[in-house]
Amino acid sequence: MQAEREAQEKVARPLPEDTLWVRFVFVDHAGIPKAKAVHRDGFDGRARAGVGLAKGVLALDPSGALHPESGLSPVGECRLVPDLSTLTALPFARGQAMVSVDMTEPDASTPWEGCPRSALKRVLERLSDRGYRTLASFEAEFYVWDAEGPLDRTPYAGSYALTPAAEFVAELAQTLEEMGIRPEQCHAEVGQGNLELSVGEDEALAAADKRVMVLEAIRGVAHRMGLGTTMAPKPYLEGAGNGHHLHVSLYEDDAPVLFDPSGTLSGRGSGFVAGILEHLPAVMAFSAPSPNSYQRLAPGMWASAYAAYGLDNREAAVRLASPVAGRESATANVELKPVDVTSNPYLALAAVLAAGMDGMDRGLDPGEPTMVDPATLSDEERASRGIPPLPASPDEALDALEEDHALIEALGEPLVRTHVAVARAQAKIARELPPEEVASTAAMLY
Repeated sequence: MQAEREAQEKVARPLPEDTLWVRFVFVDHAGIPKAKAVHRDGFDGRARAGVGLAKGVLALDPSGALHPESGLSPVGECRLVPDLSTLTALPFARGQAMVSVDMTEPDASTPWEGCPRSALKRVLERLSDRGYRTLASFEAEFYVWDAEGPLDRTPYAGSYALTPAAEFVAELAQTLEEMGIRPEQCHAEVGQGNLELSVGEDEALAAADKRVMVLEAIRGVAHRMGLGTTMAPKPYLEGAGNGHHLHVSLYEDDAPVLFDPSGTLSGRGSGFVAGILEHLPAVMAFSAPSPNSYQRLAPGMWASAYAAYGLDNREAAVRLASPVAGRESATANVELKPVDVTSNPYLALAAVLAAGMDGMDRGLDPGEPTMVDPATLSDEERASRGIPPLPASPDEALDALEEDHALIEALGEPLVRTHVAVARAQAKIARELPPEEVASTAAMLY
């Protein structure tokens, strides 16, 4: 109701005087934010009627090729209808604001079955019907450099890294605050000039919207300051990768569902984690969809390579993040590590929640937590503990998705068909390229 009231207020009042263009933003199946910008003079009308977009745009891969296996073509149109509660000025782009959109049929009211944001809303409705609501947040890891090279050459969490990056991180923090996004932590990652930013959690749909805004802010601030940046999963084959880990909590009214008062997994929490693990190969078709994703996911990279879970185990695909003392059940959360910037945040979050919900519905058991690096176990030990390797390529994840009827039903077969077509096309192109070119192409795209 609060979001609805905010939306009504923003319809009633005009855009800020300095706003010339409003970007109507959506995210495609390659995880790339895209937009059509509306001039302020036409905004009120377009806020009601939406902006036209060929449905086939959702079947484009990053090269611009359209894949008919998706079921989409140049024929047919949807409308980009803004959710006015997300209307946000962009401090880094003069005269511009952005708003997240739902894709509808031409009547501007019927949801289009191919809309990623609407798919997440459907999954959240199913959770709500069960009495649950969810909070989420995405981390962001990225490289930053100037004309002389990386901003720093310090090791992980090196304090000095924040000195050469001081102007950038100050500008970024101020920009996020102006956009209504709460920055929480920032530190140097493993790579040279490699930073991690975390922001405050939010209701699931808002968290996905804000993840798009955070990416725009990082790129926008870097551009305005004359800096280069990339968030690609593995931009340098010999360097550290960039994860965009997803944190999820579930509540029934205001009571945490996944963890008991001590911060230990509850019965429903066990089912939720077990569901994620069972469906993880298919989930990764959304959370790590690109060929470059699998250049990052390898043993010893703190990126996860096995379908295991454990308390603060950063080599497990599902990490139970330790809680804040005195607020154990309220702050403990589930972190999924095989997530990166090439994911569509709406689809990645929808897939994780659908998988966890299926695990709760079926009362699945995840087994004992893994409290060692799974890579240090023998093949026999991993097999006895039920710890399979994660998919080693996008095609393996897509094969799993095509067999995962629970996820297909939750997200919708037409949308899944389009996603598979676009992702398989990317995988096919990558197989014909040397690994270095796969990485460098991703570095330019993301």
